[in-house]
Amino acid sequence: MKDTFEKCYEDLESTEESAAECIHCMKKYGEQIFFDREAGRLKLGREVYDRKYSGIMETLSNVMGIDSLETYEKMDKKYNLTMY
Repeated sequence: MKDTFEKCYEDLESTEESAAECIHCMKKYGEQIFFDREAGRLKLGREVYDRKYSGIMETLSNVMGIDSLETYEKMDKKYNLTMY
């Protein structure tokens, strides 16, 4: 088993709660997650130099219905996505 943030999405289910748990886990590993207006989805900070993670971030965004700053703020209030 991996001992990096990648293990956070190994058991991801297609529910908001599972996606929120995944984001919390990734943040515990020090990953930076933010809403990108241009892309219209959540982004992982390391996507700046490694697009390998864009697929998982697109999945998390879709599962949580995050496609605008407003929907991001709504999910943040519901699941405390910026807690760390």
